[in-house]
Amino acid sequence: MNPVLTTCGFCSCGCALYIESAAAARVASLYPSANHPVSSGRLCMKGWNATPAVLGVDRLTRPLIRKRDRLEPASWDEAISFTASSLKRFISDIGPQSVGIIGSAKTTNEECYSLARLARGVIGTPNIDGACRLYDASIIHALLQTTGTAAPQVDVNAVAHAGSILVVGANVMEQLAHVGSRIEDAADNGCKVVAVDPRTSRLAPHTSLFLHPYPGADLIWARALVKAIIDRKLYVDSAPEAPGFEELRSSLDEAAGGLKAACGIDAGEIMEMAETLAENPPLVVMFGLGVLQQLQSTEIVKALADVAILLGGSVMPLRGQNNAQGACDLGLVCDLLPGYALLTNPAARKVWEVIWDCQLPAKPGMSAVDMIRACQSGEIKGLMVFGENVALSAPSTEESLEALDRVEFLAVSDLYLTETARLADVVFPACSFLEKDGTFTNIERRVQRVRRAFEPMGDSRSDLDIIADLASALGAEFPRDPRKVMAEIATSVSLYKGVSYDKLDESWGQQWPAGGAKAKLAPVSVGVAAKDEAYPFRIIASRINYHQQTGTMSARSSVLAREYPETYAELNEADAEGLGLRSGRPIRISSKSGSLVRTLMLSDSVPLGCVHVPHFFGGDSPNMLASYECDPVSGVPAYKALAVNVEAVK
Repeated sequence: MNPVLTTCGFCSCGCALYIESAAAARVASLYPSANHPVSSGRLCMKGWNATPAVLGVDRLTRPLIRKRDRLEPASWDEAISFTASSLKRFISDIGPQSVGIIGSAKTTNEECYSLARLARGVIGTPNIDGACRLYDASIIHALLQTTGTAAPQVDVNAVAHAGSILVVGANVMEQLAHVGSRIEDAADNGCKVVAVDPRTSRLAPHTSLFLHPYPGADLIWARALVKAIIDRKLYVDSAPEAPGFEELRSSLDEAAGGLKAACGIDAGEIMEMAETLAENPPLVVMFGLGVLQQLQSTEIVKALADVAILLGGSVMPLRGQNNAQGACDLGLVCDLLPGYALLTNPAARKVWEVIWDCQLPAKPGMSAVDMIRACQSGEIKGLMVFGENVALSAPSTEESLEALDRVEFLAVSDLYLTETARLADVVFPACSFLEKDGTFTNIERRVQRVRRAFEPMGDSRSDLDIIADLASALGAEFPRDPRKVMAEIATSVSLYKGVSYDKLDESWGQQWPAGGAKAKLAPVSVGVAAKDEAYPFRIIASRINYHQQTGTMSARSSVLAREYPETYAELNEADAEGLGLRSGRPIRISSKSGSLVRTLMLSDSVPLGCVHVPHFFGGDSPNMLASYECDPVSGVPAYKALAVNVEAVK
């Protein structure tokens, strides 16, 4: 059989790979494209090993309906009809606002767009959001207020030619291997790489300067950095003419007071960082989940974007999931329409009411986090979740599980019977990216083809077909051909203007333009890292090389599971000695919201007063230590820098 060229469905790098199929839905071989601008003949560990695992023997292959408190096989007609009748009942008895929908950044652009249309245009609910709300939604409003573009401004390959790179709160060498390799290339070319992270990461050998702030104190040093650039006039000549310059300057009056005690970085280090970045253009500013999941994440991103604008540089947010960019571009955001038009803007609503032939809700709906909480309170009666294991990715795991179990009706579309799907009333067996056509948009805004290499396993269907089935049962007709959906997107969403499958097939995808928006400097508020004597440690939660997200797909790879078979946590040797803890013994890590037990390992990469807890699959995640406290602007839960206590398990 001829190999099929498709796009990897794991991280946001968007590598091109060839798939050759074998009998019984097995991957006979896979290999990266040698000429693709990102993969360039290489795949990361997950690309090589986790791709075949999406076709696991325990895949869902038939719809399931809960009967007598058990999930039992059903026909598609029965599953769709039961779901539609439940939704109609809620809409009729209470109103469309009683329905919530959470989409996935792992599904295709066409599926994301169709799901947003189903929610707003057919069901009429304002409660549509994406899983990016749980990860990196802070990017959206912060960058729309500053750079004007809710996306990276540079290509992956441009990173290698940077004069300086600022990397903040990102385990980039392990989670985005191709971005990490470009940083290595840049360092070899003489680029000054500055990393800011509480924990020493694998990026360290390639850095000119590695600074270690206290967890949760990034806003303090970031404001001090902006102030140093302005006070020393290190900015580019055009910066004072940028809108917001004086407002930004005025917002920084208190930025430098008690710096070392407040954030762990002193004024001299701030000045060295400012001079290094200013004297080595062009600058690329990168930031990852270490920033994007803090309580003041939107303000931090604004400050980092201000740094880039002041120094004439570019920003490159390090998004994790394969289609995080496309999902947000095409409307899986509770307060934005496709193309980032504000839902509260009457003119924007009118445009989409004409396109979708409907009347849109005028006010933003609930975020993904709010919807889960509303399942507990009863405000949400029916919840549909597509392609996201929210039982593990949402904060306060025990409380979230209880909410999902309590909601009157839950429908889940996924590949496997995840922790979320086990609680559902209806489970739709969905296809993987290897079994459907469509597009993903990668970290550099590159829209690329996803091509079917296998027939759907069993009776599974693409999410695009499932969404069209639901629309039909609710009285609307949606296109099932992804080409037709993309044609509508290309006509209606200015960012995707001119994108077509024919053009995508002729090249390595199409990048939507990042230029055109006028940059604006944004004032940044004061931030203070709160302390709690009952919980003296700060948690550093990170994703590691061997797994992705909640492990639904990657954990099914025997190779990756072998490399990370058991949970662990890391402490500095001095902290462990002070607490009387021994390596290899179990410790309990507890917060106000929960606790977990891990095996202790010692590491000098972990700073004093911190505990490093890598993510793991199967429910043993540091997310269970988080509360529902969120960044007030973006609504992203504060997973990072949680206050915790560490003790021996007795």
